[in-house]
Amino acid sequence: MHMSKVTIKEIKEKYLVAKEKEKKFKWTYYVRRPASYYMAWPFLRLGVSATSVTMLWLALAVGACIFLASGGYANMMIGSVLLEIAIILDCVDGHIARFRGPKISGDVLDTWAGEILLVLSMLSIGIGLSNNNTGLLITSSVMNTLHLDKQMFLFVGMFAALASLSSWTIRVHWRTITMKLSVASFEPDHDLRGSKKILIADNLFHYSGALTMLMVVSSLLSVMDLMLIVIAAVYGFYLVTIMARIIKKARALDSSHKDSIDE
Repeated sequence: MHMSKVTIKEIKEKYLVAKEKEKKFKWTYYVRRPASYYMAWPFLRLGVSATSVTMLWLALAVGACIFLASGGYANMMIGSVLLEIAIILDCVDGHIARFRGPKISGDVLDTWAGEILLVLSMLSIGIGLSNNNTGLLITSSVMNTLHLDKQMFLFVGMFAALASLSSWTIRVHWRTITMKLSVASFEPDHDLRGSKKILIADNLFHYSGALTMLMVVSSLLSVMDLMLIVIAAVYGFYLVTIMARIIKKARALDSSHKDSIDE
């Protein structure tokens, strides 16, 4: 198909066929994706590659994080909005890849870029809150009571970033191990996905969910400090849960391997 003749309808149809599983992420499926159809159309008509769009939205995300790290109401708001736009552009590179054909290098870059965005945004919010001179409307009284300094948010942001990166790294490492052992791939959180509570958490805090929109709302209401604390707690809990499940599965595989040797 000649890219200059691509229509919005064709972009939508290809997405709906390829991304049926994304329906669980309501904000992305019903808001971001429809917006991304119209954003993808001019890129396709102009012959822009998916990798170029990936680099574009990653650069935009880095710029957004600079605003977040600067602190202050306006900067937090601008940074959050730019991050949401960057996520929509992340949808755009997928549309382009479905028309031009996927590339392994592009898929790798897109995956890395997504994790970089998530980690950098958490760290940037922590830096921004620690530099905030306008007051912390939600947690200031609690902090004063406990004699805590606003610099603590730097560490909260670092913890959230580390928990996010560690969870991703641990999952990738486990997949590598299962492939080497020629055993069925095991997603440590697979059975959790059927839980309504986990589904709600995914829709709020997952990269493909409404996380950046949650940032926009939190910055608008000046509760970014509370949001970061909640996110750090959720990511920390998820990290511990994933580690425990992988260790349990690894021990089960060790036990089955030992039994086969004894036989």
